[in-house]
Amino acid sequence: MATKKFDFKREAANLPKDPAALKLLEHYVELGQVGAVEAAGIPSEPRYLVTYMNSQTGGAIRSATVVSITNQSRVTNRVFVSFFRGFQDNTAPVGVAAFSIPPDFTVDFSSRNLPGEITVVNAVPSPELVFDEGRAIVSSTQPEIGVSARVIYTGGDKDNQLLAITDSKVVLFGKYNMGD
Repeated sequence: MATKKFDFKREAANLPKDPAALKLLEHYVELGQVGAVEAAGIPSEPRYLVTYMNSQTGGAIRSATVVSITNQSRVTNRVFVSFFRGFQDNTAPVGVAAFSIPPDFTVDFSSRNLPGEITVVNAVPSPELVFDEGRAIVSSTQPEIGVSARVIYTGGDKDNQLLAITDSKVVLFGKYNMGD
């Protein structure tokens, strides 16, 4: 399994401030157990459906979908967020973001990059999504993950104005919504 080189910058906003937590992160980086991974060829199971995804950059109101995932497994977990257009089936995602998450770590996956002042994005598809609306499917090699999702609406060519944040419903993949 090829792991992409992890961009480890001490000044990054998403790095832990606690010395013990930073040392643990450095340990995982040295072992190659944290960072972006290639989306192809790694078996995983669909776990959750994010019922609404929006990622736009062409108008006055811009958007990006952010999916936060916490690895609750005792081992490193390879997690994938596949983004799909609304009127397409689940066979051809318009983008896939993948990341290898150590135990107890949380990673933000996004349909496109956002300024760090809004949220620090750890994984984005390539190319980033700029004119897409639909859903996302969260898959992982280990089942023990916690998932939340939101659509962030911004203004300005560089997303420098936060307009709104809405939660997207997350349901178990292949199951029905309980009406909550």
